[in-house]
Amino acid sequence: MIFATAGHVDHGKTTLIHALTGQDTDRLAEEKRRGLTIDLGFAWSRTESGHWLGFVDVPGHEKFIRNMVAGVAAVDAVMLVIAADDGPMPQTREHLAILDLLGVETGLVALTRADRVGASRLAEVTEEIRELLADTGLATAPVFPVSGLTGEGLPPLKAWLAEQAIVDHQKASSLAAGTRFVVDRSFSVPGRGCVVTGTLIAGTLSREDALRVAPTGHPIRVRGLEAHGETVENLGAGQRCAINLAGNVSADNIHRGDWLVTPWLHRPTDRLDVGLALLPETRLHRGTFQAHLGAAVRSARVVVLDEGQSDRPMLAQLMLEQPVQACVGDRLILRDPALNRTIGGGEVVDPFGEGRGRSAEKRVQLLRILLESRAFATVHSETDGPRARLQASLEAYPEGVDVDRLAAAENLPQERLETVLADLEPVIVQTATGPVGFAPGRWAALQTRVLEQLDQWHQNHPDQIGPTEPELTRLPGIRLQQELRHELLHPLLATGAIARNGFRFHRPGHQPELTEADQRLLGQVMAELEGTGLKPPIVGEMAEALGLERESMLTFLERMHRLGFLVAVAPNRFYRPETVTELAAIAVELAESSPTGAFDARAYRDRSGIGRRLTVSVLEYLDRAGVTAFINEERRLQPAYRRRVAVTLSTPSEKGYTARP
Repeated sequence: MIFATAGHVDHGKTTLIHALTGQDTDRLAEEKRRGLTIDLGFAWSRTESGHWLGFVDVPGHEKFIRNMVAGVAAVDAVMLVIAADDGPMPQTREHLAILDLLGVETGLVALTRADRVGASRLAEVTEEIRELLADTGLATAPVFPVSGLTGEGLPPLKAWLAEQAIVDHQKASSLAAGTRFVVDRSFSVPGRGCVVTGTLIAGTLSREDALRVAPTGHPIRVRGLEAHGETVENLGAGQRCAINLAGNVSADNIHRGDWLVTPWLHRPTDRLDVGLALLPETRLHRGTFQAHLGAAVRSARVVVLDEGQSDRPMLAQLMLEQPVQACVGDRLILRDPALNRTIGGGEVVDPFGEGRGRSAEKRVQLLRILLESRAFATVHSETDGPRARLQASLEAYPEGVDVDRLAAAENLPQERLETVLADLEPVIVQTATGPVGFAPGRWAALQTRVLEQLDQWHQNHPDQIGPTEPELTRLPGIRLQQELRHELLHPLLATGAIARNGFRFHRPGHQPELTEADQRLLGQVMAELEGTGLKPPIVGEMAEALGLERESMLTFLERMHRLGFLVAVAPNRFYRPETVTELAAIAVELAESSPTGAFDARAYRDRSGIGRRLTVSVLEYLDRAGVTAFINEERRLQPAYRRRVAVTLSTPSEKGYTARP
């Protein structure tokens, strides 16, 4: 269990820790010279029952408040130190406000220098302390009059600490989570390399674990672990330790405020949507604030999303100048650097805040639900929170939810994520960037809207075969990426609800209407294209064969392309839609049979037999159609085609169209 000291400068925090542990937490020469704690200090002791107690000694001077916040950001409890002769002082109050904003509710008050005052003064200052704590999370904290110099009052204080260590050990969470280690110090040790110290916030640590430094992304390996001065093989959440790192990282490029995380958790973010509470007589402004998250400090601008009310906190977005690592529920402190004053704090509601639409009513309502589900889960069960938040997100976003991003936000490893997903049974679509989840009702509604849109298209464009995939799935307010569009249309194709002709879709019973003249000429064009395979005649050859002027022929062919009866692969080449499907199938075959997943123009030319010049035109068309992408002089399949190619074609009638009466 880890306790942090807090309190006004020169109230005896360091002396008290020395009396409890026998260790001096002032390690800097300047600290010893000035008799003043400047940076974080660490000490530990073992209780009679065998449990470890860790102590983080934080500075009490207002000039070093940044170090103080870093020290209390990852602790289990607090030891608020108040001198009996002075009583509560300005930094006592600011430290207490910071602790309350961070949600620290376990702790005690050490009433130091008790040997200097009489019983009446002890009673008086104890009453002041009770009034000070009344509206905070430490309202019921015990008060222990002690002296770090004489040892007065230390036995009952030690007994209380030992009891809390037992309680903390019994309530240790068994929930699986990804590793999150917050770094508060880094240095080099000759012969061993980079060493960092800090606190394991979540998950476990073992020798040889592969981790990432966040937010930089450096891959590292745990070479060795040391806790309380002893070498250990593994550690659980809530423990402080020193880690000897292996990898391409040194003490010069890992700093206080960085994190060591499981690789799948490494998602740096510079927009945090937070629930924010302001301290009395403070206000927000358009300037820059300091956001303290974990041991990190970032300059940030604050955008209010919802003012909140007396019974619920404000919702805001912090736009950070540098990225951080964050998860749902992380606590933070907001300070005004110009005034050197703490103005508020709160918790992360969504570590991946939206850029566009952040203040939209739908988004604000979702954030409010997410925040309330955090409070519910705290009272009921930790497993209910992720389930409720995923369900709310699925309902709020018909375009789908990035499942991996949600897992990183919630720190849900695969086994816990699968449990949550099994309870909700969302529709999961695998994409190149990871799975995307849809609420079952939302997915079914999307398919219904596709059918409605297709019916409306046929009504508005009776002379066209049908829309292309992007046109068909361009639903109001929804933008689906190509892979999601394919997955949305595939079951509709499989069940026969829609049919596909080349790259256009239509209802199975739809027959485009043409004038008799267009019908007759299109029939002649189709007859000329029949039997030409993958290399149809150019426009001039087509015009000569049908006895037409080239410009008239080109105008007609371009119109048939717009209506969907033909496909203009190049300005001078028009294909039947089913032939274009064959062109795409060749690209898929070449890519899937290639060891690298790529092919070049020569391979396509040899496989298709259409010649070099036409090959270039065809490949450029496939790029435009979203089948392939041209990367480093080679073609690769777009992600959607790499997984599934919807090549279902309609079963056309004899001509595929009817004459307009």
